Amino acid sequence: MTSSSSMSGIAYPGDLILLKQVFDRVCAEEGIPVGSEQAERLSVSAMELFSEGEFEEAVLYEPLRLYARL
Repeated sequence: MTSSSSMSGIAYPGDLILLKQVFDRVCAEEGIPVGSEQAERLSVSAMELFSEGEFEEAVLYEPLRLYARL
């Protein structure tokens, strides 16, 4: 579900929790070490997707998982 708070372009605490959950899941599944350069690039990609209007877990997960495999 798209939150109206996210439509403002501001990442609220609930949005950040969702982004972190998806990020942590992808890192764990793909064996990406926390704090690594690859993890940093993945986090930037997550924020870019969010800023483009992607607010749902499933919609964030798939492109991040694919990006992590590059």
